[in-house]
This record gives sequence, structure tokens and C-alpha cells, in this order.
Amino acid sequence: MIKALSDRVAEADRDCRYCLGAVLALSLAIGSVVYGLTHNDIVTALGGVLFVPTALLLAGIGLTGGTGRRDAEATESL
Repeated sequence: MIKALSDRVAEADRDCRYCLGAVLALSLAIGSVVYGLTHNDIVTALGGVLFVPTALLLAGIGLTGGTGRRDAEATESL
């Protein structure tokens, strides 16, 4: 499973808008957890943990290629 995930990451599209959102959500989660733990604010730390599933979902969508169609192709079919 680890090999399949590393292969998928290596073959990922470099214009991955979902991956950018995943990185942003994950960095926000890590920053919130670190801030919450260093300032003894458990609410902020737990709130940051809520961004982890979002980051994983966006990374999963980005690595699988989303719907496989670009925005221009989706509007042409209308």
C-alpha cells in the first residue's frame, strides 16, 4: 500500500489545485495544534485537528485526478 501511494504521488499532475488546498489545510491544522499546545489552549488545538480530514480528502481527490476533466472541458459539454 505504501508503494502504491508513493507511485501515485510521483505520477500526480503538477497542476494539482486540490493538492494546494490540501497543503494549505494541513499547514493550518499543524499551526493551530502547535499554537494551542504551546499556549495551553485545548480548544484551538482540537479545532486544528478538525482540518486534518479536510486535508486528507483534498489530497485524495487531487492524487486520483478528481473527475478527470478540466474546467474548460466541462463547460464545452454544455
